[in-house]
Amino acid sequence: MIMVITLIIQVVLVLLIAPFVSGLVVWFKARFQGRQGASPLLVYYALLTTLKKEHVISASRSWVFRLVPFMVLGVAVFLALTLPLVFSDSGISQVDLFVLAGVLALSSVFLVLGGLDAATAFGGMGASREMTLAALIEPAVLTTFAAFATVAESTSVQEIFGQGMSAWSHPALLLSFGALILITLAENARYPIDNPATHLELTMVHEAMVLEYSGPYLAMLEYASSIKLTVFLLILGNLVWAKPEGAFDPMTIGLAVGGVLATVVVGSFALGLLESSIAKMRFFRMQEYMSIAFFLALFGLILTLVV
Repeated sequence: MIMVITLIIQVVLVLLIAPFVSGLVVWFKARFQGRQGASPLLVYYALLTTLKKEHVISASRSWVFRLVPFMVLGVAVFLALTLPLVFSDSGISQVDLFVLAGVLALSSVFLVLGGLDAATAFGGMGASREMTLAALIEPAVLTTFAAFATVAESTSVQEIFGQGMSAWSHPALLLSFGALILITLAENARYPIDNPATHLELTMVHEAMVLEYSGPYLAMLEYASSIKLTVFLLILGNLVWAKPEGAFDPMTIGLAVGGVLATVVVGSFALGLLESSIAKMRFFRMQEYMSIAFFLALFGLILTLVV
């Protein structure tokens, strides 16, 4: 019963604060660039406004184009359900870590299908770039997860991320944690991989694939991106400090909620600072970036087998 309640609290909290996290990153970036910036709460209004607008869909689009937003949002909600993000015993416990890696790849696959089904030059270009990045990201993801699974002696998500494991619990995990930071930026289409605020179609990756979406479909895709970013920030935060165990008392719930808010604020601050300090990397240098993530994860995995 307690696990069900902690799972409900986690899902509601993550889904509720996800747009705020996206708005907070934009607000911090504006502050770092010397601008006042819009309120982080403006994202909620923008999503609701987009949700109320009508679809503009060409008659040549197939059912795949309409399925993509539901699948991408479903994957994001699945992440919020699966991982122990708020309490140490929240989340669905019997999920394999490598199944989780496959689910992450599934989101990219459907985005690519949506970009291709649009049959536009920019959609096809974004889809081609996304598949190139996916081929570079997946080896790093699997190697990083393998290092965590080796230290935990299990591939269960609950035992790896829910039992107090931190980046400081094993020397090798520091390298894997560094790789996970690079993967987080790549998976969420952030600098230096992609510019989420770009209006130049030739530099787009993620945005090029969703360029043809409008109305509720566009709101679903943007909301899914916010949830995914929030989940990854919470994963990184939970590897730095421990989560409280699930309980009914207000003190534990307050500590958990406070920890989540502190994590997303610190993560948004760090992301805003990073994106205000560096430029987007040229696409043909992406293999260098992901090679760093892969070799960090690989050295971490080797250390787990040696130490």
